[in-house]
Amino acid sequence: MSERNTLLIVDDFEFNRLMLSDTFSDRSVIEAENGQKAIEEFEKHKDELCAVLLDIMMPVMDGFGVLEYFVENKYIDEIPVFIISADTSDKSLSRAYDLGAADVIAKPFNIRFVRRRINNIIELYDQRRELRSVVDSQTKMLEGASN
Repeated sequence: MSERNTLLIVDDFEFNRLMLSDTFSDRSVIEAENGQKAIEEFEKHKDELCAVLLDIMMPVMDGFGVLEYFVENKYIDEIPVFIISADTSDKSLSRAYDLGAADVIAKPFNIRFVRRRINNIIELYDQRRELRSVVDSQTKMLEGASN
């Protein structure tokens, strides 16, 4: 199983991307300034990504467009997507969670808490991937033994 240690940080404000990149300096980081660039970077690096940190309000394509793309292409269950946005209206929160966001983090945020929340969920996804791999391996072994 390959090591997933790269974050994709998507925000139209460079300062926000820089602040999040600095927070996760122990990981590789890829940045995108809008949803369309996010999808391009995601497709290039999807096997390396451990999470996507995604703003909602951006030019070209907003965060909901990116989430819809992830749902349509069945990526949403494999890689956690964190919405990090100032838009915390009930409508936006509901839509984000309905589309499969792992968590919604309101701006402005406390860096220490954001780091902990994101790392905890990344760890859960890693464990789930590892468990799925073990189950698949044992299933194949059992099927081979019964033939």
